Amino acid sequence: MNNKRLLLHFILFSLIALHCSLIITGCSSFFIRFITKSFENLPNSPDTVAAKIAHPIFQNVGLSVLWVGHATCLIQIDDKIFLTDPIFSETAGMISKRRIEPGILPSSIDKLDYILISHIHFDHLNYGSLSILPKSAAVLMPTGSAEYVPEFGFSDYHEMNPWTTFEADGVRITAVPVKHFSGRYGFDGAWLNHNTYTGYVVEYKGKTVFFAGDTGYDPEKFKTIGEKFRINVALIPIAPIEPHEFMKHVHADPEEALHIFDDVHAKIMIPIHHRTFVQGLDSTLTFAENQLRLLASERKLGDRMLILKVGEQRIIIP
Repeated sequence: MNNKRLLLHFILFSLIALHCSLIITGCSSFFIRFITKSFENLPNSPDTVAAKIAHPIFQNVGLSVLWVGHATCLIQIDDKIFLTDPIFSETAGMISKRRIEPGILPSSIDKLDYILISHIHFDHLNYGSLSILPKSAAVLMPTGSAEYVPEFGFSDYHEMNPWTTFEADGVRITAVPVKHFSGRYGFDGAWLNHNTYTGYVVEYKGKTVFFAGDTGYDPEKFKTIGEKFRINVALIPIAPIEPHEFMKHVHADPEEALHIFDDVHAKIMIPIHHRTFVQGLDSTLTFAENQLRLLASERKLGDRMLILKVGEQRIIIP
């Protein structure tokens, strides 16, 4: 990984932050409202997670999922451990402060095989979190992301285009297309040659997990995924919602998340990307979750919808 280019990225971000602070009165209404909402009633410390699981990795389990918060999930399929978009830091991009602490301590992850990075935004590609995770893991990320990732000493790094696969030791991971936007700093996506975002389908020993990362709704993309895989569990984002006309192009709301769930034909859905940080202009941290609960009840989804608390772990297949 190119640390010189990483330093350049940091300098650019610092200049952008300074520029915005100087011309804040000329920024868009949405930007001002979002910054205001991020800091209003800001707690001194995030809400705590009671009784964190000290040993989240099982000796024997078919498939389990622990929601760490935001888009971070600890997934165990038999003897393989996967971690999605790890963020354990107190802030995302030094702007949005965490409102509830991570569901587990990163030190409790004493075995790690794969880290899946869905895209390079600050709340999904978090340097401080990567630096403290076990180096036994291989890191998978979208094509064009490597120049944003410093050398942390992981066992391997792989960039992936949509519909390409990585295979090793019986594990098969396929990058699948989703609907989001590229870049890290808000302007650099304009010159990138690749879409620096993806979803993943993980297959191992007859179990399949779909991690959507961060995405808007695109029926063609998700129906194709559903045709190609038999998915046990789908991890699907449900927030931010407001302002919907703006957000719908890159973020799924609860209704759209259920469309994704239907399209990919998953047996179980676990909602992600909510409750952890202030997102968009949603009125409360539980705004999206409350809507999803209502919709799930109306559609009688029952045990097919697992709405986890931060830090909660479920065994899906014993």
